[in-house]
Amino acid sequence: MSDSLFAEQGKLDPPHLWSRAHELKLDFDRFERDRTSDQTNARIDQQFRDAIRAGVAATPTLLIAGILSAEVPTAAEAAELARQTAR
Repeated sequence: MSDSLFAEQGKLDPPHLWSRAHELKLDFDRFERDRTSDQTNARIDQQFRDAIRAGVAATPTLLIAGILSAEVPTAAEAAELARQTAR
């Protein structure tokens, strides 16, 4: 689901979400219940506030070794960053 959400960020309204849920053969009733629950909305709000405090301005954004990057690294770049971080 997350890949399709990032691929079409302009289509996050309920009809498009419902369509994706059906395409992915999700349990639609559970999807809708979870999507609209107070607990889910509180978690999203908290994560949004945390991201803003951390300096995130776009999605996706990676935080590696204290460095924010809106660029998605290649596997080799990510491995190198992991090696540098482990030092």
